[in-house]
Parts: sequence; structure tokens; C-alpha cells
Amino acid sequence: MRASRALRPSYRQAFGLSPGQKLVVVSSTWGPESLLGAAPGLLLRLAEQLPFDEFRILLAPHPNIVAGHSSWQFGEYTAAARRAGVTIPKDVDAWRTAIIAADIVVGDHGSVPFYSAALGIPLILATAPVESVDPRSPIAKLLDTAPRIDIRGDLATQIRDVIIDHDPDRYSPITTFTTSEPDASPANLRSLMYRTMKFPEPAEPAELSALPMPSQPLHAPHSYLAVVRSGRNRTASIIRYPAERLRSGYETPRGTYIVVGTTEPRRRWMQLADAVVGDPSSQTTAWIAETLAALPGSMLAAAPDEAGVWYLGDRTGTIVTATGDACHLPLVTPLACHHLAQSRPLSEFAGEWEIDCADRILVVTVRTVGHGSFASAQPDL
Repeated sequence: MRASRALRPSYRQAFGLSPGQKLVVVSSTWGPESLLGAAPGLLLRLAEQLPFDEFRILLAPHPNIVAGHSSWQFGEYTAAARRAGVTIPKDVDAWRTAIIAADIVVGDHGSVPFYSAALGIPLILATAPVESVDPRSPIAKLLDTAPRIDIRGDLATQIRDVIIDHDPDRYSPITTFTTSEPDASPANLRSLMYRTMKFPEPAEPAELSALPMPSQPLHAPHSYLAVVRSGRNRTASIIRYPAERLRSGYETPRGTYIVVGTTEPRRRWMQLADAVVGDPSSQTTAWIAETLAALPGSMLAAAPDEAGVWYLGDRTGTIVTATGDACHLPLVTPLACHHLAQSRPLSEFAGEWEIDCADRILVVTVRTVGHGSFASAQPDL
């Protein structure tokens, strides 16, 4: 990991992180005193409270958790968190690149939080059972020193504060005991192995290798709540949370819209959806009409075509397109919902919009491409 630190920008890019977006790594060792054992609801609460355009979350579970409970049971246990956008890599070693790319680690008394502190990554502890570790160990000293998260408090504020207030050298008096010979493990281990085998050691130096790139980007929720605030001259701000937040009891402010993706939707979400978002297709406009006919409670349906242009249609048969940076175009859907909720026709939505999302100004262009009568076909029962 020390050899890979210079590749942090590359790892973040491979994870699909936008500039300024924060990666939260949640690390749990195994056993009843671990993060998942002692605070089983924290992972989902983090996903429900952290705006996902500002934060992405990755879980780094100890392999013994799956080994002890089975992959099926672990998958059921984490299903809601996955729907809320939490990434749980299949590769048990993916935590290494995640730690390097991370902006903060939420952990327990396992080794991963200690490694992250040694790398200068901000750390906050969900559980710190000092009685479970040797009181003379460096990990015990870290448990006594690192801040604790208030599980029932405002998690987003706590996460932001730890990131802002962090000093990379804060834990160096403790983490200096990680190893007495940093970066020397390849040479030391190779020498030991060859001495054990009683073979002559190769003449070329033992090299450190950087970690491989992440194989997949981080997840984002397919269904979400969007809080939209419109400004003057086609400007707006949008904050998005996972749709799982609907189950949490958190207040839903005025101007919040439910956008449901067609991947693993919950039935109640579809019944409540203000908008439905589909997958890329060559038949996008037909899909919009058929979807709105099947979901009479939705005001809008949207999906990209095969070229990445977004199409949005309402119940009058009006179709508009949105173009711009591909990763920003999904934000047009809740913005169009807000426009329709103010009793404005979708045709007047056309123009250039500036959207403030996670402290970034995003520009998209909307054009009206068609009008017509809404398809009145009823869904098959």
C-alpha cells in the first residue's frame, strides 16, 4: 500500500469517483464486538444519511464474516445497504486500493483501520473494544486516541468534521510501531525464504509492486430521493439520497421527488414514484409511453438512448432530450419533476440549465423534440 500511494488519483478514477467526491470505507473485523456485530445498523444509516453525489461508500468486511455466516446470509444481511448504493467488492483484497483512495475510514479494532491511520487517512471508530486487544499494542493506543462516531447523531456532519479537521500526522507516534523496517519486507522476506530453502538468493533486487487497479467502479443507488430547489434563470440545486431512506423515518422536505430505477425496484417505490428511469434502448420513446401507461401515479419517465442522449416524457406525450456530460444527465429527471410539479408544461423546460450538486456546477442542455397524445393503453392485468 505504501508503494501504491502515488496512484491514488488513478485508483479514484477507476472507482468512478468525481473530483471532490468523498469515499467512505467502512471496515469491519469479525465477531460480536466488531463494527457489523456491535453496530449492525450503522452501514445502512450511513447510506441513508450521506448524499450520494457527495459521498460513495465501500464496505471492507473481514473474510471470516462470510465464512462464518455463508455468502447467502451475508448477502441477505447487506441487501438493503447494497440497494442504498454501498459497494461490497467480491475481491477480498479490494480494501487495499479502497484505503488508498479513501477520504475517511469508519472502523473498529481490526487491522484495516490501523493501516489506514498509518497511511494518514482520517479515521473514526464505530466500536473500540479495548479489552479485546493487548493493552500494550499499538492498536490499543489507537483505540484510545481516535474519535468515536455517535451512531444516533448526525452522521454526515460527523464524517465531514473528521475529514476537515484531520491532521495526517495525528497518529504517527502510534503508527510508527507498524514496522521497524518500512518498505523492506520484499528483501527481508525473500532472504528468509531462500535461507530456509538453503538456496542462493537471486542477485537482482527484490522489488515492491503497486496494487492493481480496481476492476469495477463504485455503485450508486438505482432508486433515490431528490431534494430540488430552483433558482433564477434556469438554475437549481439538487441533493440526492437513496430511496432506502424512505424506511428510515427521516423527514422528507417539500420539493423531494422519488425517482425509481428499473433495476431491483421495490413495489412500494414504484407505486410512489414521481419518475421512472430505464436502461439505454433504441426504443426509448415507446418505452416512455408504455411505462407511464403502466404506472398511472408517475408524472415522468426517462431513459437514455443507445448514444447516451437522455429522453424524458410526460403524460401529455411531450418528449424532451438532455445532453451534456453523461454522468450529470440523470440529474435532469428530478429537475423535470420539479418543473412539472409547479404546473408548468414540459415543453417550457427546454433551455440550458445550471445545476448545483455536491458543490459542483453542472451544465445540461434540454431541447423539445416532440408533442403528441399520451398513449392510453392500459397495462395487462
